[in-house]
Amino acid sequence: MATKEGVRRAGAESVPRIVVGVDGSVGAMAALEWAATQAQLTGAVLEIVTAFGRGSVMVSAKEVDRVMRKDIDEATAQAKKIAPELTIASKTHAGPPAPVLIEESEAADLLVVGSRGRGGFTGLLLGSVSRTCVSSARCPVVIVGQHGPVVQTAGTERSRTGTPPGARMFNFPREGAAMTTNPEADRRIVVGLDGSPSSIAALEWAASQAEATGAGLEVLMTWEWPTSYGMTIAVPSEYDPTRESERFLGDLLKPVREMHPSVSIESTVVEGHPAPVLVEASHGADLLVVGSRGHGEFAGMLLGSVSEHCVTNAHCPVLVMRDRM
Repeated sequence: MATKEGVRRAGAESVPRIVVGVDGSVGAMAALEWAATQAQLTGAVLEIVTAFGRGSVMVSAKEVDRVMRKDIDEATAQAKKIAPELTIASKTHAGPPAPVLIEESEAADLLVVGSRGRGGFTGLLLGSVSRTCVSSARCPVVIVGQHGPVVQTAGTERSRTGTPPGARMFNFPREGAAMTTNPEADRRIVVGLDGSPSSIAALEWAASQAEATGAGLEVLMTWEWPTSYGMTIAVPSEYDPTRESERFLGDLLKPVREMHPSVSIESTVVEGHPAPVLVEASHGADLLVVGSRGHGEFAGMLLGSVSEHCVTNAHCPVLVMRDRM
């Protein structure tokens, strides 16, 4: 097993580190599979973390340790099936999972969690742990929901959900077999852009991901007429919000196109609220990337209304980029 020593946030001569939280649930296994593929694509160390608050149930410390070790072993075995050469580290913590994962995110490049864990209510779209992570983690967070059909894998039934762009490049004919590319795969990353610092950071991350995985990049910007609440707002007759938005979007994309010339970038301006527009665009996408707070959000908010709506309702995994990365 690899250890955490020497594995820090990406920088000069450092090894990228992806942390994934597991608890034995279907959602956690989907997150594990996404994280393992992403780690292989980016050359990162995969750190599998599980935590259990002993005070929450009447079980012995020995039983808690046994369950956590079982979750780690199963997750490690599955990650090795996906990427046999992957460097994997693992940790068990006695404590509530949310603060443990927030602490682990301090030195991580990416934190990956399932939308709902083992303790979540069946009807809940976003669990308390994933919600806390996406609002408070110190690195980008990927929320992997249960969007795909149930498939049979290694004798167990579970939902295999959205894998990272690039995952569909590979076929796994047998355990340990060399992976082969699939040139017919049509990979797509969607990113929402409004010019806010976190949305620009999201665009830059998405472009790098698209370049690394061969995915196409779809950039969406929306506009709405301001709500007047009974007041008359004078709008110049020559003002065209779509044209102005397209000009603004083009200016924002220019340096990204120059930095990533091999990436196919499609840009679209849509009239409407960004939340439902992005959720609709997430149909069939490999990944939706959004900033944590856009223009118009209150400065003290940890998570904006648009990003919260996306992680709750999107039809693919969602990456949320914080302002301070």
